[in-house]
Amino acid sequence: MMKTLMNLYPVETTPYVASVLGVCENTVKKKARELGIEKYAKSKWLERADYIRNHFYSKTFSEIGRELGIAKWTVARIAEQLGLKRSDKETSGMKSKARNELIKREKRRMIFGLDPLTHIKVVTNRPRIRLRSWLKAQGYIVSDQRNVMYYPSDISRRMEHENRGRELGLRFLPLPVEEELLLTTAI
Repeated sequence: MMKTLMNLYPVETTPYVASVLGVCENTVKKKARELGIEKYAKSKWLERADYIRNHFYSKTFSEIGRELGIAKWTVARIAEQLGLKRSDKETSGMKSKARNELIKREKRRMIFGLDPLTHIKVVTNRPRIRLRSWLKAQGYIVSDQRNVMYYPSDISRRMEHENRGRELGLRFLPLPVEEELLLTTAI
């Protein structure tokens, strides 16, 4: 049993060694302590630590975690164990890099018509959004589709701005009668 303990304890988990020897985990730990046997660092942990050390200043914790298949908090914990620290400027740069990646992902989702994953406002066509906002202030109503604008019968239409809006991808339709009645009773 002693020979098995000396061979297995440094490289295997304590529960596994206990099951092989047919004793409880506390007995295995106590006997290993008495004999002065210590566990070797796991090779997988060493590989991860080496990767984190090499990419700590060039990648975010999330990027490293994705590549290693572990959580970003695990990356942070291993980096702390290795004594790696980023300056405030480096931390700020990493946060900025992560935010830029998030914005790019949200823009791609918007372009393909998918729902956003975050509440970050992503603008893909600033001129269209500015014009839509200005027209809304003039009395036009933005539909749920965002690119359709309704004009109530009581406002003076801005044809020059509508034409510019059409070039930018907006559509202009008269406000349906039922909605107009609901608007007037609500106001």
